[in-house]
Amino acid sequence: MMSGVFDYLNSHPLWEIHLINTRTDIANGALERMARDADGIFLSIAYENKRLARHSLSSDVKMVVSEDHLVPLYAGRANCGTILLDSVSIGQDAARYFNSLGRFASYGFVHGHTHFPWSDERERGFRDAKPKDVPLYVYPQDADASSDELTSAIDNDSLAEWLTALPKPAAVFGANDLFARDVLAVCNRLGLKVPQQVSVVGCDNDPLICSGTKEQLTSFQLPFHELGYRGAEMLARLLQGRKPPRETVRVGGTRLFERGSSAPIPPAKMLVDRALNYIAAAACGGLRAADVATHLGVSRSLLDLRFRQICGKSVLQEITDRRLDEVKRLLAETGLSIIRIGQQAGFNDPDNLKRLFRKRFGVTMRDWRAQAGNRPQ
Repeated sequence: MMSGVFDYLNSHPLWEIHLINTRTDIANGALERMARDADGIFLSIAYENKRLARHSLSSDVKMVVSEDHLVPLYAGRANCGTILLDSVSIGQDAARYFNSLGRFASYGFVHGHTHFPWSDERERGFRDAKPKDVPLYVYPQDADASSDELTSAIDNDSLAEWLTALPKPAAVFGANDLFARDVLAVCNRLGLKVPQQVSVVGCDNDPLICSGTKEQLTSFQLPFHELGYRGAEMLARLLQGRKPPRETVRVGGTRLFERGSSAPIPPAKMLVDRALNYIAAAACGGLRAADVATHLGVSRSLLDLRFRQICGKSVLQEITDRRLDEVKRLLAETGLSIIRIGQQAGFNDPDNLKRLFRKRFGVTMRDWRAQAGNRPQ
């Protein structure tokens, strides 16, 4: 979401940004102090800090709110717009994907210990788009819907009973990747075959979760980037004196990343997916192509062959691309020196980085930073 905000600012370099990004900052009054001098605020406070959001801000500052538990506190104010993910459409996308895989004997939806609005909405969309003649089983039925405290704890024993009772083959959608991961762990404990007996999908596409399971998790990437971009755009309009939308704006549009938890994946594709996940996590730490091959337990030549077949480029090119993405992010979002940025992104030779950056993007790093509206400290 933050990357979407900054992408909007790159094309509209009109704002000076101050980030309040920890619970301690909020609890110590940093949010209130900033609000006294700010023209506008993009508010996205976690569930645990709901009580802090109620009385934190004056009614004069322009605001955009992007968390469903905050919408009732701020909706309807003349100075405030609200924008959320379209969670109903996320659930619909998951059901339609399962529908495309074939005929299931049951559909299952997994909440966490606590029901939240986004989770309930995903269940509703999932229910609406599944086949009408196939039963839906919801876990857990008696989840707490009143707590302000965010907990994803799932009782694995009760989840095991629920999964055992599902008519097979079953299509199970986790309200997020954490819950879907719990389903995979319990299936593995019970000896249920994935995806033959239980097909599992999550959402968020968190690489640390999706690649950390025995059968890598199929997941929907959610449009948080678009949410951030359109939220910043909404705030800009409020600052220009325009009225906020009467209704909460909903942002839809998922992207599916299909992995082994929902469909048998060819070995070559699975190998490349594992390589991509590893590169995404480690590219800026001095990673070499040979390190990727060693991590995966295959030869360098085989890995490069499969990588070129599926991605159309080498492993080294993918590592370089990831590092350059990090360089651009650091140029746009920080005031670090170019030498320091190169070091953090995994480039040891600053002159080589400068040549590579200009060849790839057609501008110098300094000019790109200026276009992004950032200045070095």
